[in-house]
Amino acid sequence: MAKGRQAPDLSYIRRWLKRGLSKDQKVLDLSHRDIGNEICFDLAENLTIEGIEVLFLHNNRIKGAGLEELLNAPFFEGLRELWLYDNLIGDDGIAALANASSMRRLKYLSLYTNRVVDEGAVALAESENLNRLETLDLSFNRIGDRGAAALAHSPNLPQLKTLHLDSNRIGAAGMEAFARRTGLERLETLHLLYNKLEPNGLLALRESQSLAKLQAFKCDLYPPIPEGE
Repeated sequence: MAKGRQAPDLSYIRRWLKRGLSKDQKVLDLSHRDIGNEICFDLAENLTIEGIEVLFLHNNRIKGAGLEELLNAPFFEGLRELWLYDNLIGDDGIAALANASSMRRLKYLSLYTNRVVDEGAVALAESENLNRLETLDLSFNRIGDRGAAALAHSPNLPQLKTLHLDSNRIGAAGMEAFARRTGLERLETLHLLYNKLEPNGLLALRESQSLAKLQAFKCDLYPPIPEGE
């Protein structure tokens, strides 16, 4: 370190650990901390705790570069649940997540409200690191037909049971892809509310035999299937 230059004050990391780490050291809550990319770099370099299974990082200011740095941190290894909603991650960050080997045990991933468009959805659909994922929430993003089709036909999400795509930009082609999906063979719950009101797409959804077998399916102008039926 250059002479006269002060070391950064990282005492906030100790305070956050004291407040946010569960007694069994398996759950870490870093939500609502105003975390941006610079703090992500500090956390990745200085937070060496291992064995975290559930990580809350929602309601921060994390962008793609910050997430990419965190993905290589020790406390990201072995995660089962990752809550990242209400950040600024974008498609570059989603691509980094999809390519991260630290995500191989992940079962729950929340990414709603993160400026994700088709490229991000395609990256998730093509990822070889998310084959244990059971729940994926991509609501309130900007995903269109191409991203929806990639997810509907993905062979890389064999365990996915719940998919939330409410409030995106999915039109007829995306709806038809889900109606005739060749992937997501274990899907049980699909939410497509508040997308484009395309009559042809809605008709395809209504007539889909595979969607009729889901435990819960919600779409605009489509009567929801009661859970358990």
